[in-house]
Amino acid sequence: MKRRPCRGCQSVLALLLVLTGPWAALEAQELPGEDFGRWEGGLRRCRIVSSSGQAPPQPPSSCRLLRLDQQMEGLLTVRFLQPGGSGAFLDRQLVFAGVLAEGSKGMQCLASRCEPRWPLQLRVSAVGQAGFGETTAALGLTRAQLASGHCHLDGRAFRCEAVGPEGQRWQAEASP
Repeated sequence: MKRRPCRGCQSVLALLLVLTGPWAALEAQELPGEDFGRWEGGLRRCRIVSSSGQAPPQPPSSCRLLRLDQQMEGLLTVRFLQPGGSGAFLDRQLVFAGVLAEGSKGMQCLASRCEPRWPLQLRVSAVGQAGFGETTAALGLTRAQLASGHCHLDGRAFRCEAVGPEGQRWQAEASP
């Protein structure tokens, strides 16, 4: 059975091509690149503190790498990666996720590699924690939960803090 195009579809398609044709190429040239990708940098100093509502705060921990992931312009995750027991691998991470605050520009990305446009202000809406061992097997379930907070990243200092619905608190401070 041969399919026939709908009546009028060809004229609608032609009209769309006429209306967008000459300008479509100009608009495509103005795009700054992809809107997704990753940036990461090493850290000299890092301090992570978390507490769970009624329990006393856990002792501060450290991290050695900051990773920014942009799934699309305006959405950002900030990962503080902590060293494993032997120091040869990364086994824990604290992740702050949210949307860029008004006035903050997303990272500029090309071929999935991004460059931040400092300063970045993030309105945090979720926090996650995960752990991985030498074989990259998960050391337990990734815990992610709703949270409210903010991150300020300016290239010289990185600070994130958030509060969960049951009083949980997360705070990370680092510098390159």
